Amino acid sequence: MSSVTSESLKEKAVWLLERMMESDPVWAQYPELKEKIEGVKGLEDAVAIATEHCANTKDPKWVGRLYGGGSEASYLAEMIVSFYNKNVHTYVAGPLFTTAEHAIINKVLGYVGWDPAISAGIFFPGGSYCNLVSYICARHRRDPDVKQRGITNPMKMITSIYSHYSVDKSAIMMGLGLDSVIKIDFEATSVEDFEKIVVENNVFCLNSTFGTTSYGNLESVKKFDEVMKKHGVWHHIDACVGACALFSNKYRNLTSELATADSITVDCHKLLNITMQCSCVLVKEGKLLNECSTVTAPYLFHKYGNSVDHSQRSFQCGRKADGFKLWFCDAVDDLDKQATMVYDRAADFHKILAGDERFNHIYADSPTHICFRVRGKAEIDYERAVEGLRRRGLYIEYYIDFFRLVPVNESFGEEQLRGVLDEIYDVVMKEC
Repeated sequence: MSSVTSESLKEKAVWLLERMMESDPVWAQYPELKEKIEGVKGLEDAVAIATEHCANTKDPKWVGRLYGGGSEASYLAEMIVSFYNKNVHTYVAGPLFTTAEHAIINKVLGYVGWDPAISAGIFFPGGSYCNLVSYICARHRRDPDVKQRGITNPMKMITSIYSHYSVDKSAIMMGLGLDSVIKIDFEATSVEDFEKIVVENNVFCLNSTFGTTSYGNLESVKKFDEVMKKHGVWHHIDACVGACALFSNKYRNLTSELATADSITVDCHKLLNITMQCSCVLVKEGKLLNECSTVTAPYLFHKYGNSVDHSQRSFQCGRKADGFKLWFCDAVDDLDKQATMVYDRAADFHKILAGDERFNHIYADSPTHICFRVRGKAEIDYERAVEGLRRRGLYIEYYIDFFRLVPVNESFGEEQLRGVLDEIYDVVMKEC
């Protein structure tokens, strides 16, 4: 085991950064990569294979995911977090990181329109985990005795047919089971039918999505508000994608419905282009975060700091200082510019697609996603198409029968879009 010295670390860090920035990664299938990894030994070999096969998320041809290459400020924040290697389970373990998390949570609560004196939030590793904790808060409000006695009163939750699969995963982890997740089409479901479902199934929570993964559409359940209030149904908004607009002065008006929710999930490592991971959950009735998870642990939680010990509102102990990353980026970078850029470019790209006769432009009202099909071919093998595109260094995804791209990286402008469209059309027409 090598020890860390300042000179050694500085030398290796500069060398590694240069290698990564100069690399030109290539796509490899699992069997080939597995064989290569098994033979790696030593620093040179390990760095060589990493720089050869890690897809460059900063490249303009990286357009298939909901995240990009990360901003410079977030790299610096990541370095600080990793170098000091602090835990944020208690205040005394990481005073600065804990204070920074409190500060940025309060700022985001203000963007939503919630009072930080009443509402609360916390950073967790990923939006799926944040969603899970929201549903646990919802169940706790409906039946707080579950925390002590366990589940004895069956209850169900409602979500959209377009929701993220983490809703199903959460139902499994909570012991509710997949049968407890009722999936409906919000637009096609009447208020009367919705209330019938709620009453007949002891529904405790409704999950809606503000920026769906595949289409980027903003689901509205405003018509169900009175029914939810009447029957005490918790409303959670999975805003992992769409909450980026909170940070844009120009587009924050799109987020007005978030204030009506009981809880919200925000993924800042997606469209805000902060390094993985940077996810937080916001809860309007903040005390529920503590109530549903707090237990006694005298060896860890002492009298000093209990009011700001984040692990009292968390189901995990060890927790990385992801909140510090957002605080740091907010202090030194222009998050408004990044958030606004995503929405502005998406609007521009929609116009380009609409005028390109080679493609069938779909879901044109999505504020963030660019979805389209290639015209001129009756059937397309999309799996083969994206495989061929990866071999050309272009990373894009498809959903059932259409391509989808999201402009997260600043380097991906109109010129790059037109180049990507040319490559997609060429591969589809020649190889699929």
